Amino acid sequence: MSIINFSKNKCRNCYKCIRKCPVKAIKLKDKHAQIIQSMCIGCGVCIATCPHNAKEIHSDVDTIKQWLKTEQVVLSLSAVFPTAYYLDHPRQYLGILRELGFTIIEETSIGAEVVAKAYADEYRSDKKFIISSSCAAIKNLIEIYYPQYLSSLSRQVSPMIAHGKILREKYPNAKIVYAGSCLAKKMEVHDKDVRGIIDGVLTFDEIDSWIKKENIIPNKMPMEEFNAIGTNTGRLYPITGGLAKNSVENLDGSRKILRIDGVRDCMEFLDEIHQLDKKYWIEMNACEEGCVNGPGNIHSPLSKYEKVEMLQTYIDLNSKKEPSTDIPAVDTRRSFHKRPVHHLGEVPTEELEKILNQMSKFTERDELNCGTCGYETCRDKARAVYWNMAELDMCLPLITSKTEAISNLIITTTPNAIAVLDKKFRIIEFNAAAERLFNMKKEDVMRYNFVDALDYNPFRKLNHDRGNTYTGKGHYERENRTFMEILTYIPEQELYMGIFIDITRQEKQEQDMQKIQEETLKMAQRVIDKQMRVAHEIAGLLGETTAETKVTLTKLQKVVTSREVEV
Repeated sequence: MSIINFSKNKCRNCYKCIRKCPVKAIKLKDKHAQIIQSMCIGCGVCIATCPHNAKEIHSDVDTIKQWLKTEQVVLSLSAVFPTAYYLDHPRQYLGILRELGFTIIEETSIGAEVVAKAYADEYRSDKKFIISSSCAAIKNLIEIYYPQYLSSLSRQVSPMIAHGKILREKYPNAKIVYAGSCLAKKMEVHDKDVRGIIDGVLTFDEIDSWIKKENIIPNKMPMEEFNAIGTNTGRLYPITGGLAKNSVENLDGSRKILRIDGVRDCMEFLDEIHQLDKKYWIEMNACEEGCVNGPGNIHSPLSKYEKVEMLQTYIDLNSKKEPSTDIPAVDTRRSFHKRPVHHLGEVPTEELEKILNQMSKFTERDELNCGTCGYETCRDKARAVYWNMAELDMCLPLITSKTEAISNLIITTTPNAIAVLDKKFRIIEFNAAAERLFNMKKEDVMRYNFVDALDYNPFRKLNHDRGNTYTGKGHYERENRTFMEILTYIPEQELYMGIFIDITRQEKQEQDMQKIQEETLKMAQRVIDKQMRVAHEIAGLLGETTAETKVTLTKLQKVVTSREVEV
C-alpha cells in the first residue's frame, strides 16, 4: 500500500531524500521524486529530511473521525505519547484524545508484555541468531533486502499487533486504532499475516494537526486515566535497549545481547552478521534512540534526548501502579515472507560505460563520486539510470560543466563586450570582444579595478533604489567610442556585469544623417525665401500692369461713350 509520496508541486530536485534513503527506494522521474513502494521499508527518513515539506502521508484521520460518530472506537496508545508536547503532566495527552472523541484508551505496553514472554521462550531456542521483530521497518528491511536472515527473525508479532489481538477479544465489535510515532506501522497493518487486527493507524503528527484544527490547547486539557495499563518494562520498548531489558536481559546469559539503532547501522551489521561465531539476541531499531525518535512525531518540540528523558519521567511516575489483570490470552506467533523486488542489480558492462560516457565520465578520474545526486558513486548512479531510477542530469558536475561550457561559448563568441566585476569593481571576466573594444589585454586588467584600469565608470549609473539594471548610451572618451550599455548588479553573488555594444559607427551615421537633414532644411528654406521674393516681385509687376490696363480701359470707355452721345 502506498504510504509515503511526494507532492509534485513542492518537490524541488534537491535529491536530499535520495541521499538520505538508506535503501534507495526513491526514483526521480520528470524531475519529481517518487517512492518505489515495493522497495520502501517505511523508515520515514525521507519525511524527516525533506527541506521543502513535499511529503504526503497516507492518513486515516478522516475515516477515524467518521468512526467516532457511528462506531465504538478503541485506541491503543504507544508509550511514546509523553514526548509529543511539553505538558504539565503526561496524562493531559489522554484529556486531549478524549476531547477528540476517544473514550476507550489502553496502553500498547500491555501487548509489549505479552510479546516479552514469547521472546523469553524463543531466547532459549537452538537458533544461532534471534533478531527482534517488533520494529516494523526492520522487519521490512529483512524481508526485502536480507531474506537470507528470515529464519533468524523472531516469529513474534509486534506489541501493536499483540495488543490489537487482545482488544479484539475484549471489544469484538469495535474499531481498533493504534497511535504512535512510526510510519512503518501503517504498512504493517496490511501484512497478510496480521491484516484486519488493526483498523487504523495514527501518528502523533497527524493527531497534532487534528488538535490544531479543533483549536484545542494541550496544556489546558485535564489529566485522564487509561482504561487499562501495562507495566513499566513494557513502556521501555520505545527506548533503545528497552525490548531486551524487558524480555531477555535477565535470563540465563546464554546469548550475547546486541542493540543496534539506525537503518544504516543495521544494514552494516546484517552485511557482517555471518562473521559472528556465538549465539546472539539482536535488538534492532530503524530509528536512532528507538521509537521515541520516530518520523511520525517530528512536530514535537522536544529533542530526541529530551524525548528519552520525558518518557523515563513518565515511567518513574508510574513505577508503583499495578498493571491491568484482565488480559485475554492471544497467539503472538506469525510468519514472515521473502519479498523479491526490482533492485539495482548488475548492469551489462557496455551499457554501464555508455551511461557513464553520457554523464561525461570517460575515465576513472572523471568519476568524482561526490554523492550530490544521492548515490555513493558515479557507477551506482549509472546503474540507477539503467534501471530507470535516476536521470542523467541529476549529476551536478555534469550540469555545471555543461553550463560553464555554454556560458564560455556565449562569452567567447559574442561580438559584444562583457565585463564581470566583484563587489569592489575588480575585473574577474573580460572577454575577447571587450579586449578589442577597450583596446586592453585581458591579462593586463584582470583583478584590477575596472574604473582605474579603463578610466571609465559606467556603473555609477546604477540606481539600486530603482532596481539593479540600467540600459542606455555611454561614451568612452579614451577610445572615442559610443556604447549601448546594459549594466546589472547581481546581489546574491555581489557581482556587477556590463555588456557593451559598440554603436560608434551607427552614431556617426546618425550624426551625418542629421547634418544632411539640417543642411537640406537650410537649403529648402533658402529656396522658399527666394520663391517668396519672386512671388512678391511678380505680384508687384502684375499690380502695375493691372493699374495701367485699368486706366487705359477707362479712357477707352469714355471715348466710346462720348461718340455715342454725338450720334
